Amino acid sequence: MNQDAKKQRMLPSYRVSTFTSAPRHPLGVKPSGNAIMEGFGPKERAEARGKLLGHLAIFPEELLVEVLTYITTPEDLRNLGHASRMLYAYTYDEELWRKMYTNEFIRMEQAARADSKPVVLKPYGCDQWKGSWRKTILKLGDDQEACLQVRDTLYSDLLYRPYQCSQVDYKTIFRKVIDFERRSSNLVCNLNPDFGIDRFDESQFDEEKFRKEYIDKPFILRAKDNDARWPGWDLAYLVSKYPQVKFRQESVTWPLSHYADYFKKNRDESPLYLFDCASEAMEKIKNQYAPPDVFQKDFFTLFQQDGVQCRPDHRWLIAGPARSGSTFHKDPNQTSAWNAVLSGMKLWVMLPPDVAPPGVSTDKEEEEVTSPVGITEWVLSGYYNDAVNLAQQGKCRIGVQFASECIYVPAGWWHTVINITDSVALTENFVPEPILPRVLNFFKNKTKQISGFHMKDLVASIESFLELQRGNIGNKTNLTLLEEFLDQSKTSQLDNEDCGVLNASEIAAPLYEFFCELIQQSDYRGALPAAQQALKDIEIRDAQQQQTSRVNIKDSEKWMELTKMSESPFSFCFDADDDA
Repeated sequence: MNQDAKKQRMLPSYRVSTFTSAPRHPLGVKPSGNAIMEGFGPKERAEARGKLLGHLAIFPEELLVEVLTYITTPEDLRNLGHASRMLYAYTYDEELWRKMYTNEFIRMEQAARADSKPVVLKPYGCDQWKGSWRKTILKLGDDQEACLQVRDTLYSDLLYRPYQCSQVDYKTIFRKVIDFERRSSNLVCNLNPDFGIDRFDESQFDEEKFRKEYIDKPFILRAKDNDARWPGWDLAYLVSKYPQVKFRQESVTWPLSHYADYFKKNRDESPLYLFDCASEAMEKIKNQYAPPDVFQKDFFTLFQQDGVQCRPDHRWLIAGPARSGSTFHKDPNQTSAWNAVLSGMKLWVMLPPDVAPPGVSTDKEEEEVTSPVGITEWVLSGYYNDAVNLAQQGKCRIGVQFASECIYVPAGWWHTVINITDSVALTENFVPEPILPRVLNFFKNKTKQISGFHMKDLVASIESFLELQRGNIGNKTNLTLLEEFLDQSKTSQLDNEDCGVLNASEIAAPLYEFFCELIQQSDYRGALPAAQQALKDIEIRDAQQQQTSRVNIKDSEKWMELTKMSESPFSFCFDADDDA
């Protein structure tokens, strides 16, 4: 047997079945396909809709659900649901109630911020999680929810699919992948060299190997004494330490004990993900671990020392129940990142910067990213299997990360993360020296995509920097731009808005020039000349690519002009009289 055949026998298929079963919907809603099998044809469905929806039956289902989102009070949404069994099912949808709650939370949060008053935010007076958004807002106990049955009258993918996604068990779906990846973890190696993620003993992975071989490749570090390398925190431990501390969970901020109740029991297709960098607990947490040595040289530390305090948020505590996670994205400002799992298990799907993730579309500058509603929908729609196909072509990396392992995310790489089980993790963004030219290019030429720098903090930091270093700045152009920026800021009404939001305003934040001067006046100054030369090479390459793109566009315009010269659908502009 040849080596390729042996390898295929050893390596399990990373593809998964997209056919999943789910318990019966709480109200008896069924998938649309069941209507055909049960003899409930279009005529019968239309009659049922007319009887149970009244005049609302004229709306297509998607439009009906959209109309329901404009109902802004719990009482009105509840009362509409009492009009018929079918309306009860449509108003039972968790996403409606979740949006209602989060919209009210955001409104209250903005009002409290404007008043500059600390206040406990309780949308609709909710102070206890009841197991679902609907029960929480309506303050219903388990025995107080009617759960009216639709009795074989409602066949709807729009209502059934989110429920199906909320019941998915990733441990079952990815069982073979998990078992194989666990062997790799235990052996501290990569048993899937085709498209797996390389694993190394942390003590044997040095900075030279990182810089020369792995700066643009994902990898996982595991310590010999694995259980002691990272804190073994799970959510229960964190709740015991910080029960009333407020942490950020996407669009809401809750005390951790409240989030723990949600964590244990919810009906969401995409559960809320705790992703916090600013809670008071983080001040203690950041002192209870140390990043791997190879990640500790970080050029962005220059934005947080010697009076300069404008570094974007870069350190997060992450927690989420099984099925939660993050959809495809690239980390901000062209930074790299590391992520250490403290408890639980995560699946990573990672693609190089120039490979578009399956099911995800972007504009040319990648300022707008469009993807399916949630991670589970992405998996069940077959896009994960499409990623496996890309992986087999060498265009994607897939791996499972276990507790006490630390993964490296290269700058610019697309990645999505799925919590296979309840998980807690720590993550940080950083800028190692080899990617410095790309960060400089990002600051100089992609100003609309810069994020995390806040205007007031930036102004104060530049003022402090110039007070100390004005006489040492040899680049007079940079000095002039920094001083002009400060002069403009004095006559502008500035809040502490993100500079990425304000980059279209009359004040252009000179982040590129500021970063260059911070480097020049630091111990990292020796890296600047080579980085700036590499930046020039990047700009030349990008300019050449743009020129090639323009030529292609011009060729296309000529063809369009040529084809418009004739009324016929297709022509090379040969007149009929020319025929011989």
